[in-house]
Formats: sequence, structure tokens, C-alpha cells
Amino acid sequence: MSAARLIGTLRTLATVSVALFGRPQGVEAQIGLTSGMAQVALVARIAPRGSIQGVSAQRETGRVGTIREASVTVRMSANTGYQLMVKGIGAQTSRIWVRAASGEFQELTAGSSVTVARDTHCAGQWEREVQYRIETQESAGDVTVLPVRYEIAINPVI
Repeated sequence: MSAARLIGTLRTLATVSVALFGRPQGVEAQIGLTSGMAQVALVARIAPRGSIQGVSAQRETGRVGTIREASVTVRMSANTGYQLMVKGIGAQTSRIWVRAASGEFQELTAGSSVTVARDTHCAGQWEREVQYRIETQESAGDVTVLPVRYEIAINPVI
């Protein structure tokens, strides 16, 4: 390398060194800052809950011999996933089957329960039809009040 070229290179390095180290601190703090839109995400959490607002009167939908088909409408709401269950209560004078969420009829006895509707993610208000098959003895007559209780179980999603 020639002497003139070496002197030119040293001058360039000296100029760059003075420019880098001789700047005021305020300018150095501004390097890389840009303006732009900021996004903020808000998350609100509420306690999971559900309720049953009412149950309609029993409606007969069919009859074959001693087996009667009936249904009721359950009005309910939930703010998260839920399961609507029918529980057998008290002494039963007749056999009762209820249509489960799977579509099959399952026998309901005192103390047992059957899940008749479920949703894992939705929140809102619904009317769910619950279908029954009731076998009564000829001497027992019609069952006007079903020995059942409706319950809602909440599936919180956190």
C-alpha cells in the first residue's frame, strides 16, 4: 500500500472516529426510534355462570299402549360451556326414559341423571326441548308431574 493511500485511510478512520465519539448523547438516544400505531388488548374475565329461567308444562306428543311420549321446553342461559341434566327424584310409580344428548333414550331412576344438552363453547340464552317416554301401569293413570329436577353444570373455560 502506498503512503498516500495509507494517509487517506487514516484520515477517513479519524473522521469516522470523531463523528462517532464526538456526538452529543441526546442524538445517540434517538437512533432507531420510529413512530407508529400502538395496539392495546383488553381482557375482561367474569365468573362462569348459568341459570334455568323456566320449564314449560308437559306436552304429550304420542302414545302407544302404556307408553306415552311427552316433552317439555327448558329455558336457560349460560355465559360459558354448559351441560343441561335431568335428575330423577323421589319414588317413581312408572318407568321414565329421557332422550340424552347422544340421541338415545336412557332410563331415569331416582338419584340418576342424564345429560340432555351440552355445549362446550357457546354463551347465550336457549330453549331446549327435553323428550320423555313414560310407561305407566293401566291402574296408575297418566303421570302429570314428572318426578325430575333440571340442573345446569357449568364448564368454565379459562
